[in-house]
Amino acid sequence: MKSEKKASAAVGFIFSAAVIFFVAIILFSVVLDDDSSRTAEYDPYISISDMRVDIAWQKDRTCNVTQDIEVEFNTVRHGIYVDIPVNSGEQIRNLDVDTTDSDGFDVEYELSYESRNRIVRIKVGEESRTYSRGDKLFCTVKYNYLTPVHPDGKNYLDINAIGYGWTCQIKNAAVTVTYPYAPEANSISVWVNGDEYSDTVMQDGGRTVTVSGISLTPFHGVRVKAEMPNGILISRKSFEGVWTVVVGGALLAVVILLMIFLGKDKPVTPVINFYPPYITTSKGTRRRMLPVQMGKIIDGKCSANDVTSLIFYWASEGYIRIDDTDSETYLVKLKDINEVTHYEKEMFDALFKGKKPSKNTGEIKVSLSSLSGKFAKHITEVRADVNAEYRGTYYRGGYSFLSIAAVLCVGLFAFFNALLSTFRVAFGFFNIIGAVTLIPIALAYAFGRVINSYYHKFTDTKRKVFLVLFFGSVILLSIAVMLSIPTSVMDWLEKSIFGVCIGVSSALCPFLTRRTDEYTDSLNEILGFRNFIRDAEKEKLEVLLKDDPQYYYGILPYANVLGVSDIWENKFKDLQIEPPTYYRGSRASVFDIYVLSRVSHSIGNSLTYTPPKANSGSFSGGGGHSHGGGGSFGGFGGGGGGSW
Repeated sequence: MKSEKKASAAVGFIFSAAVIFFVAIILFSVVLDDDSSRTAEYDPYISISDMRVDIAWQKDRTCNVTQDIEVEFNTVRHGIYVDIPVNSGEQIRNLDVDTTDSDGFDVEYELSYESRNRIVRIKVGEESRTYSRGDKLFCTVKYNYLTPVHPDGKNYLDINAIGYGWTCQIKNAAVTVTYPYAPEANSISVWVNGDEYSDTVMQDGGRTVTVSGISLTPFHGVRVKAEMPNGILISRKSFEGVWTVVVGGALLAVVILLMIFLGKDKPVTPVINFYPPYITTSKGTRRRMLPVQMGKIIDGKCSANDVTSLIFYWASEGYIRIDDTDSETYLVKLKDINEVTHYEKEMFDALFKGKKPSKNTGEIKVSLSSLSGKFAKHITEVRADVNAEYRGTYYRGGYSFLSIAAVLCVGLFAFFNALLSTFRVAFGFFNIIGAVTLIPIALAYAFGRVINSYYHKFTDTKRKVFLVLFFGSVILLSIAVMLSIPTSVMDWLEKSIFGVCIGVSSALCPFLTRRTDEYTDSLNEILGFRNFIRDAEKEKLEVLLKDDPQYYYGILPYANVLGVSDIWENKFKDLQIEPPTYYRGSRASVFDIYVLSRVSHSIGNSLTYTPPKANSGSFSGGGGHSHGGGGSFGGFGGGGGGSW
């Protein structure tokens, strides 16, 4: 049952990979997002000589933020970083950064998403360039800030105009906040350096509040909170997720329709057989199907185990004999084979190539030890020939291509939708989520392909178990996709739709195939034969043994490739059967079917053994570090920054 065990191992491996990927995303999204362990330190290397912040609130709780920052360096540094938090459900859109130095030259910057602290970081400066004491850097940051409903009530607008994450001193700062409508009387509260601040200037009928001429110590900021009249603030209308819903929904609908109308196979109706089915050879003659061919047809793959089953097929057909001693096992050639496929003859001839008849007995024989490590290449060649023999005969033309094309479309949609959605923050704001979304699609597709290939080889119980595991893994992977995408890029509704669309689509793609009628007919005979091996009653087996005392051994190679050899052995453990005519051994007088099982494993291991290749090499690794920033003390937004 090696092939079925390999299939089970493959399914288990893919499911385990799905679970590991899901757990990794959970750890990445939850554990690493916990910034409670972050320890910020005072930054004496820079000071902000001037900071001016303008905030214009809109009725839908969005605000346009402009930060003008003038930084003065106190020692040699590469540049600064500015953090914008998204840890309370905020979203950043249309981020624009303009940076120059005191000489008027533009300064490079890069954007990144720091999952540890859930911030968007603007890193200004270059590794190859430094600033000295007295140098200045000017940075203007503009963006649209989308905030959720405030915890204190739907009418509150609350912003950390200058965040509490700045690690340096801000010598002079000014904040101007403009509201869409004058707030409720006496509802505006301002905090500076953690204390309530009353020296504010109100303009435009109370719609604008200004705080100026203030100095901030490290890790202190400016918070401005106001309550708007009831009915002023409205829900935000966004069409950002339309692309995801329309394209993702359409893709899912197309895959489902293809599955319904094109993925329906002709029903499999097994025909009970006591013997392997016949096939027509290339010469037009009829002969029993080879076990290696049956192994290929049942699951679409030709394994090394399928190929070595030919040894016992040849033995049962009288072409070879197996001599088993305490120290060695020999294969003895009895006659040449004919009416065979070219790969069967080539493998048979390769077994005895260069061997001369014994002077004593005239027999041509070969020891397993002489084949070990040398014959595996012939096994590989036969596998390739069998795969070529049945290439294109399983599924109707174009269906395999359709399956691959469908999953590629799902992958392209997932990648580009995830990638382009990050550009909502800023053009050039790249996040790894575009590539991450391809992992669950690949796992779901691989899982489905294994189940589809081995579907008829599995027992009914295993089918149910693997299907449950399959859809369970698809759900886990869909959730993992949703968790991997920052809420600052997609809201939960859009992420849910996105995850479902790519999860279900990629799960269905492996099954977008259509068997040929010839393949279905072959399955009917093979499965009928397999079902007999699996379900045969003792009385029927006794009748077959009476007609053919070697019946057990003739069927054994086929039971092996069908994955039911253990069942076949158990059915005969209480029956009186003769030793195989092709076996001679030191223990022939006490022979039982388990002796043959041992010999079978020995032959299979010897013929397929490949000696390891000698290699040498070295491994070296490196390390790195990360640091976070940002934070808020009530209110949305804020963030902070420092030098690097």
